[in-house]
Amino acid sequence: MSVDLNSEAVQAFLAQCEELENSKLIMSHNKIRMLLRCLAYYDELRNLVDECKYNFDFDREYSKAIVSLGTSNMFRLPLSNRKKVALVVCLLLDFDVPRRDFIRFVMEFYPSPDRSESYRGFCNGIIVPFKKAVLELLTTATHEDNVREENSTQDLKVQQVSIALKEQAGYLIDNAIAEVKASNLPEQERYDAQFMLDVFSTVLEMRDAQLIKAYWMALRNTLKYNKLCGKIIAATDELLKAYLVL
Repeated sequence: MSVDLNSEAVQAFLAQCEELENSKLIMSHNKIRMLLRCLAYYDELRNLVDECKYNFDFDREYSKAIVSLGTSNMFRLPLSNRKKVALVVCLLLDFDVPRRDFIRFVMEFYPSPDRSESYRGFCNGIIVPFKKAVLELLTTATHEDNVREENSTQDLKVQQVSIALKEQAGYLIDNAIAEVKASNLPEQERYDAQFMLDVFSTVLEMRDAQLIKAYWMALRNTLKYNKLCGKIIAATDELLKAYLVL
């Protein structure tokens, strides 16, 4: 399958994704429904979704996407573009029915004191990668070959990134913990922020670029909301960009 990115179908899809990304949490249900209608309306999009969902086990892949971090969970999309598209479409259908509570999902996997930041985390963690996967598959002639190449390349990248990244990030994490401890936050909020920083060290050891990115986005939002560690946040962003995590 190779589709012109300037086609009506692609432009409509991008517009609906943008509408969802620019929405607010409490107003997102209708945007999700409009995106699903767009996927069903255009032959190119509908055929792609059908192809990706063929023999796809949603319940199994949903369970695999949940990564336990002790007292909290992260939601990690699969590396394969085919599985990524199938999983997100099934997930959006669950939210639309609704078989699954959308707000609860967002707050569980993208926690932040500010709900708008949680919603932004959902869009960055789910919708943006989904949009990218759809575009790549629409413009790729041989899907299976690309999936195999993508999986091996991504796995190698994750292993190479994490080994050195953990060592270089350690100093920044230690400084952030010290700043949190010295802050005027209420005791429970200080504990929560420190706990998240401690867990970030564990996440870095997992050698998973997607998981590191998702967790850092949630941690960064928490620190920004509490007006902490501004310089450390900027330095960590630059470090993660240097290792191609962001």
